[in-house]
Amino acid sequence: TGGGQGIGLAIARAFADEGASIILADIDPKQEAVESIRAQGAEVTARKVDVTDENQVLDLFSGIPKLDILVNNVGTYGPVKKIVDMDRAAWDRTFAINLTSAMLCCREAVKLMSARRSGNILNIASNVARRGLPYRGCYVATKWAMLGLTQTLALETAECNIRVNAILPGPVPTPHLDEVMKLHAEVEGKSTAEVAEDWRLSAPMKRFIQPEEVGKVAVFLASDLSSAMTGQS
Repeated sequence: TGGGQGIGLAIARAFADEGASIILADIDPKQEAVESIRAQGAEVTARKVDVTDENQVLDLFSGIPKLDILVNNVGTYGPVKKIVDMDRAAWDRTFAINLTSAMLCCREAVKLMSARRSGNILNIASNVARRGLPYRGCYVATKWAMLGLTQTLALETAECNIRVNAILPGPVPTPHLDEVMKLHAEVEGKSTAEVAEDWRLSAPMKRFIQPEEVGKVAVFLASDLSSAMTGQS
């Protein structure tokens, strides 16, 4: 999900390199994203889907004859403001995109995977799933909740040989990150460049993560190299 750009597209391309057939489920699956995967020699289908709409999710999964891997990647950064100033509608919308969509997709994927007693689910969370972050309470809450969903689903599906893990990236340079850094700059009274430098220096390796690096971790977690790992973050 959210496979049309950024981290989602990088993960899709990493799986395509391993010979997977890809379904890009995105609110706006751009043709250039599809063509970039097709150029790798992989089979790819684009589906225009709003994964916050339960009926659209049901329709998406009803058209999948065989499912090995689900990547719940779609997400939004949500409102950039203090909790005391939080708008209920923005809060609800962020949870719908970041968390409820993952539950809906997991629910339908498990039905398909359980029948074959095999499958792999990856939930893309964030490094703020283990800490707070000022002005991002809504986003942070959804990512903490994603870990609870991951661990619980892993326990519920282990008997069907389904593995469920989460990836917690730090900042990844994408259009999504550019937008949220601009919003942070406004509320913090800094330039976007200053926010970017603050975030870079706060990372242990003093750099941003490339989308392709997240793709490699996703391949590892979906492969037999991690065959004993489930419920991990």
